[in-house]
Amino acid sequence: MRQRILILLAGIALPFLMSDAVAGQATVPPISQEEAASTVGGGPAEASHNFSFVRYRADYVVNADATSSETDEYEIRIDTKSGVDQFSQVRLSYSEKMETLEVLEAYTLTTDGQRHDVPQDKIYTQESYSSASAAMYADRKVKVIVFPNLAPGHRLVYRIQRQQLTPYFPGYFGLWETFSVFFAFEDARVTLTAPSNLPIHLYTRGVRGSERSRVSAGKVRWEWRYSRPEPMPNQNWSAATWEYSPVIMASTFSDYSQVGRAYQAKAAEAARVTPKIQAQADAITAGMEGRREQADAIYQWVAQNIRYVAVYLGNGGLEPNPADSILDNRYGDCKDHTVILEAMLAAKGIASTPVLIGADSGPHLPNVALLERFNHAINYLPEFDLYLDSTSPYARFGQLPGSDLGTPVVHTADGRITRTPADDSRLNYVEAEVKFDFVRDGDVSGQTRLNNGPSGEVAQRSVFAGLNAQNRARIEESIMAVSGFNGNGRLALHGDPQDLEAPFSFSYQFQASDYVDFDVVGGMTLPDIPGADSMRRAYASTASERNLVPFYCNDDLREETYVLTFPDGVPIIAVPKDSQFENRAGAYSARWSRQGQTVTVTHRLHGHAVHGEEHMCRPEDYPAFRDLYQSVRRGFRGQILYGDLSHMQTSLRAGR
Repeated sequence: MRQRILILLAGIALPFLMSDAVAGQATVPPISQEEAASTVGGGPAEASHNFSFVRYRADYVVNADATSSETDEYEIRIDTKSGVDQFSQVRLSYSEKMETLEVLEAYTLTTDGQRHDVPQDKIYTQESYSSASAAMYADRKVKVIVFPNLAPGHRLVYRIQRQQLTPYFPGYFGLWETFSVFFAFEDARVTLTAPSNLPIHLYTRGVRGSERSRVSAGKVRWEWRYSRPEPMPNQNWSAATWEYSPVIMASTFSDYSQVGRAYQAKAAEAARVTPKIQAQADAITAGMEGRREQADAIYQWVAQNIRYVAVYLGNGGLEPNPADSILDNRYGDCKDHTVILEAMLAAKGIASTPVLIGADSGPHLPNVALLERFNHAINYLPEFDLYLDSTSPYARFGQLPGSDLGTPVVHTADGRITRTPADDSRLNYVEAEVKFDFVRDGDVSGQTRLNNGPSGEVAQRSVFAGLNAQNRARIEESIMAVSGFNGNGRLALHGDPQDLEAPFSFSYQFQASDYVDFDVVGGMTLPDIPGADSMRRAYASTASERNLVPFYCNDDLREETYVLTFPDGVPIIAVPKDSQFENRAGAYSARWSRQGQTVTVTHRLHGHAVHGEEHMCRPEDYPAFRDLYQSVRRGFRGQILYGDLSHMQTSLRAGR
């Protein structure tokens, strides 16, 4: 469970849809948690899900040079209003420089059999917003189909053809079809045809089709079928769907080292040290003797002066721009960042290599070597054994954003397969301390102080770097409202979020009125932490008794310390006993102490990567997490008892 400060909460996204960044994956438009949960509403005619794939066809034809064509056909029945909202537009991503995408036909079928074709002016092309999350493919466009006359019960049909005119790498073809268990497929079929002398490495799971291919006239052909009329109910916790759903994977590359070397063949020339690059590197490191100091300075300069934009300027695909042009433009995508950082480091004699990474994509690589697993590029410096992601202007030298941690990577210079540093409790931790000072009339003031750990600090800097007076005031107001206090507060920054030389954190000072009535005997559970997201709500994510699919579980740590000072003259009758709980999912403890009018309690929750950092948790591990989080819920029920017992009624008779 990755804890986040309150102001970073941005909702929950479903993890089971594949990215549309690269052709060759079965994709549908993204859906929200509410849209996917098909049980909202009521009544006997309620649909069991929002839509169904009535018919799906994907036919791949590969040529000897690894160019290819793909013809896809979708027939989708819309069952709910949410389905209508989702499919009113269908977005199809492609690389305009390396492939073509043609909409062969698109229409809506109404319940009475009428066909409404999509007019040509309702099929248009726009820039791909997906490039921001998959900047390895930053030259992408999106073809948008806007369907008319769409209503529950109607079907939409579209057929498209992609022509891969230039392979992403010479000799590379990849196919990746994932049939999410959360979607209904009534009739799906995938075929693959290739020259019989072209090496094709295959992996399938959960689909029907012979492992033996059919060979005729120098061509080899495979065919797979799949059907799941009723989708699996939505699950609280889920790894990426391809990890456990039916899949078809094919690649002409034998291993991931070959993927890395193919990238290096394109990128090495772009990172050549030129006089302009040498001059800039010398200027950045003027007066610096230490090599680590020089590397740090160059990294900071690139991170803060080369603007990260996912708009490609050069040949397209996976070929970065030359370092000189990146320096002139002062912006580039992730490939360009790795190029200019590599070139400037080389200018000072510091070796580095580009690294292909699937940011925020889990701990595994697919069973065959698929380029599509990687959506990002960073750098590795072997001299210091450090990974650097200069696309993040808020990561200090040696830090990585949380999305880059604990994931397999390919070093392109030598094809080495390894992993980034583990996303464990050494990096993934949160320490929160909050002080509440009560006065006799029930008002309270205090301060929250957070330490979000190295990975959390990166995200924290990003948030605060964008603050202005107006949005700061809105955040300060919302923190108090969400925490349940009637009052106001003020953020205080400790350090400059854009200064990568020093640590950064923040605190929140607050005051609230009429929080408690000390004129009566009462019991107080621990107040919410203004400005932080408490572990006390972890149980909400395990509301279901079972979880049917694998999920990611990291080694992480959360510690919350509450210091409550009561006014003189208000007796503190009792505080709870210490408690603790431990199972294979983790350990939780609550430690209480009292000194005079001050009560201090520390809640500590340490979650475990049950099967190690390189492995997912399994459905049978879920009950242990549920028990662990329920123990946290019970721990926060403890109350501080206060007040003058002489003011209490001891019986109904005494009150008459």
